[in-house]
Amino acid sequence: MNQGAMGVGSGMDAELNIVFTEENPGHWQSLAQLHVPNVSVSGNQLSVSTPHPMTEAHYIVSHTVVLENGQFLDRKTFSWKDQPASKHILPAGYSGKVTVTSTCNLHDFWVKTMTV
Repeated sequence: MNQGAMGVGSGMDAELNIVFTEENPGHWQSLAQLHVPNVSVSGNQLSVSTPHPMTEAHYIVSHTVVLENGQFLDRKTFSWKDQPASKHILPAGYSGKVTVTSTCNLHDFWVKTMTV
């Protein structure tokens, strides 16, 4: 298979050009910096932002937060009039992986995973 058509992989070929990350931006390589969610934690508050312009034709649709083992935590949806920023409360004393998604109406599904 043409690697250029598939993007740069990390062994998860089934996810190439379906799920995008900073490391694996697939065919959206030039757009990664606008779509990968920025995540920070202060205490038990998780803050997410996507540095993406918001227009009626092109915008971030949502942020979703999932904890380790697939436990859904929260989701925030946006209209084109909103800023793509959200705050989520982690369970008291939580430590482990957190996966955050940022969904663009034109450029698909972007994921960032971190450990808190």
